Amino acid sequence: MKLWVKVAFLNVFIVVSLGMLIGFATRDVVTSSMRAELTRQAESVAGNLSDRIADSILLDDLYKTQEAIKDVMEKEKDIEYIFVTDKNGNLFAHTFTNGYPPDILQWNSLKNPPERMGIHGAEQNSIHAIQLLDTEKGFIRDIGLRIFGGMNPELHIGIKEERIEKTLKKMRNLIITLTVLVTFVGSALSCSLSRLITKPLYKLMDFTHTLSRGEFGSQMDIKTKDEVGELSRTFNNLSYELDEYRKKMEESYKQMLRTEKMSALGGLSAGLAHEIRNPLTSIKVLFQTFKDNPSLTKEDMTVVLSAVEQMDDLLTRFLRFARSDEFHLSDVYINSLIKQVLNLARFQIKNRSIEVNLNLTKLPPVKADMTMIEQALLNLVLNAVEAMPEGGTLSVSSKVQEGNAFISVADTGTGIPEDIKDKIFDPFFTTKGDGTGLGLSIVYNIANLHNGEIDFKSNGEGTIFNLKIPVKHT
Repeated sequence: MKLWVKVAFLNVFIVVSLGMLIGFATRDVVTSSMRAELTRQAESVAGNLSDRIADSILLDDLYKTQEAIKDVMEKEKDIEYIFVTDKNGNLFAHTFTNGYPPDILQWNSLKNPPERMGIHGAEQNSIHAIQLLDTEKGFIRDIGLRIFGGMNPELHIGIKEERIEKTLKKMRNLIITLTVLVTFVGSALSCSLSRLITKPLYKLMDFTHTLSRGEFGSQMDIKTKDEVGELSRTFNNLSYELDEYRKKMEESYKQMLRTEKMSALGGLSAGLAHEIRNPLTSIKVLFQTFKDNPSLTKEDMTVVLSAVEQMDDLLTRFLRFARSDEFHLSDVYINSLIKQVLNLARFQIKNRSIEVNLNLTKLPPVKADMTMIEQALLNLVLNAVEAMPEGGTLSVSSKVQEGNAFISVADTGTGIPEDIKDKIFDPFFTTKGDGTGLGLSIVYNIANLHNGEIDFKSNGEGTIFNLKIPVKHT
């Protein structure tokens, strides 16, 4: 889930929660306040009405009592009913048009009032009580009082709570409307603000992916002066420093490659000189014969041309290896390259009476630098040859394994001692008196440059180096 979406959801949750809390809190406050106000209103109306009808009750004047009750009902819209009892405690006057309930006198009896509210009217000293009734028309608050202290006549006024319900409904609708409005506006603002904040963060995230792909040297264009801007400037500095470090490492690697190549060239040069000496000897003998007998047969010219072509082929292969150290990707056919390397190292192989065992299977092309792969294979082959000074068997095989071109170079030498196995790929580590210690280190670096691997197994019967290079994906 996107960060700005989380911020929007959080905003909605906060606004809705606050709206609900405010609604619950204000509901209790408003209800209590309005009920208290209605109670005070009813007490005031009841007191005034009781004073007005007191004489009529004593005289049993129903007409004046009904007129007074009717006048109050017309003025006070919150009153649901009014009824009065006479001197004997019987129902005297009321406002029920369709007959009165049979248990009306038990609703809020003043003989055992549920709630003593105090004294009303200093002159009359009448006790009154309040009872909340749950009726078909909703909650009604019954205010009852004695018209004369110590006598039976009672006055009861029923106050509807409909106004409270309407007020609460309006307040609820208002809170819901405001909550929805604030949620919508707040969500829009929070989304805009969060996207404004997260936009540079997304740039930072994309930039980290760029760095993870090794694209060092690129820069971000974030010029804010907050923490994100400071972080972006740090990443820009890091990108620049990584680019400089990579350039230095590439230069160091090229230098190391050149050094190792020169070392390999030295060994190859000795074999090359030895191999060239044979055709040169043949040419020399023929020309020496020509000096004494100035006539060459067709067979003699064929021998000379064959020797020259042999030397030209040797020099071409030698110079091809010696010239380039740049990194250029192309489709490389490993099996063909293995044969070229073995042909290039045949002088050393022949001089040490080493038998070559070649087991190559069909491989797809790999995307690699041909010269570097050739350098790595040559180093492995020469390393194996040098491990068998008294002769032995050099085994080279190739196959496809788990999406990689898998090349194995094995020798039957004495193996690598246990105490130096961990150092075998370290630069400048060597056990040879005239070695540079860069051969296997360069093989390791070439494998890494091609997203491949190099490992080995060794015991007293020989050593096997395994080089893995990812095949070309089509």
